[in-house]
Amino acid sequence: MEATEAKRGQKRVSLPSVAEQDVIALTVQLLVAKSGTVFGRGFRLRAIGRKLYVQLSGLKAPLFLDFDSAPMDVQNRGLELRAFLLDRGWVFDAEAWRDACSVSRVKKGKPQEPRLTLEVVVSKWKRLKLAEGVTEKTFVENHMTYLRRLDPSRPLSEDSIFRAIELTRPRSESRRRTIAVLRRVCALCGVQWNTALFEPLAGSGRVPRVRPQPCFSDQEIEAFLAPDSPLSRPWRRVVTLLAVYGLRPWEAWIAEPCQKRPDCAWVGKGKTNRQGETRPRRVPPFHPEWHEKFGVTDLWLAPLPALSDLSRAGVRVNRRLRALKLVAEDGPTAYGFRHAYAQRLHSPRHRVTDAHASVFMGHTVASHHTAYRNWLSPEDPVDLYLERPS
Repeated sequence: MEATEAKRGQKRVSLPSVAEQDVIALTVQLLVAKSGTVFGRGFRLRAIGRKLYVQLSGLKAPLFLDFDSAPMDVQNRGLELRAFLLDRGWVFDAEAWRDACSVSRVKKGKPQEPRLTLEVVVSKWKRLKLAEGVTEKTFVENHMTYLRRLDPSRPLSEDSIFRAIELTRPRSESRRRTIAVLRRVCALCGVQWNTALFEPLAGSGRVPRVRPQPCFSDQEIEAFLAPDSPLSRPWRRVVTLLAVYGLRPWEAWIAEPCQKRPDCAWVGKGKTNRQGETRPRRVPPFHPEWHEKFGVTDLWLAPLPALSDLSRAGVRVNRRLRALKLVAEDGPTAYGFRHAYAQRLHSPRHRVTDAHASVFMGHTVASHHTAYRNWLSPEDPVDLYLERPS
């Protein structure tokens, strides 16, 4: 009974997430490299939760420091621990050590977490993303997007987070992603996330596309891929695959010729979403004659442009097309090829069903309706079946 009561009285410690544990482990390794000479041989520095402990000569002693403490503070605490043990003949008195550390904190000023300025938040977030394998360039160009919207002096205050979310379009993927990222940043920095205030801002479902999306016409595509086009052979391969098969930009880097039908493309990796990953798919060419006209069979042998991260594919395509003056600054993006493919599928010439179109484009029928059917040229289903050629 007493043991049960004691457990109830214990303070609950929120354990760090797997991602945070990676950051903690990386930070402790750096501390070990900088503080090893202070503790001497045979020591082991580790973090339990977010608190640092040292294992030395068969004993485990808390340092009463957090994992991201300054290396100098860790070194000083190590020297204090060695002196404490020498004075007591290497007999560890946990209560006396706690009192000694408390006196040290009072004398030198209690170590405090650095004030959460935007610079501190960016530093913590960057350390996490680099531990996850993100490159420095990708961090600056992609992951800093969410943090730049925050108030520099009080970045994780409710007002700051609310304004950052409000800068995105309601019920958009950008807003949902911003909320998810900022929630994770708050968890990393130990700031309470106001679920009741922020989660309703995400909304439910996407905003239907009721207006036609910017896309390339057949004439523009044929001009891009004409023999005198300024596109180099690697970029000609990418643009041709986007235009002929309506691929997502990153899929142009992983697509392969289909073994079953040489005129089709095989996309062996699906898109990851909340429901999981979509299935690999075989994609037919529309217009079918473009496969031969643009020499797709020969282009499969061309090298691909260098790409550090598949998530950067769309940006790379956009920059290349604009650099070559093929597209104006306010013209369609790389997804304009995919939108044009959807229009060709549903044109009177081909009249592909929604079920088959969704398979070709690699999403569900519901996604196809949301993304394309609402703004494609409307057709009367009665006319479609009663007036088609016999």
